[in-house]
Amino acid sequence: MPIYNKIKALANSNGDGTNYKFWKRSGLAQSTAYRLYRDPKVYPSERVLAVICATYGVQPGDCLEYVPEEENHD
Repeated sequence: MPIYNKIKALANSNGDGTNYKFWKRSGLAQSTAYRLYRDPKVYPSERVLAVICATYGVQPGDCLEYVPEEENHD
């Protein structure tokens, strides 16, 4: 599915320019925070998404992005 998380961009735009700062500010488990920050293909769970939205004062759509797959014209 072509849905990606925008956690790194969100954190960077809010002054949390490293996975460490994102982890500390969000209060998520370290492995969860680092995985979400480093890999845009990882989806946050509903609970984790709620924590991120509350931490940064954003909506879920600010954390996720749909990118349509390019059509194959072979």
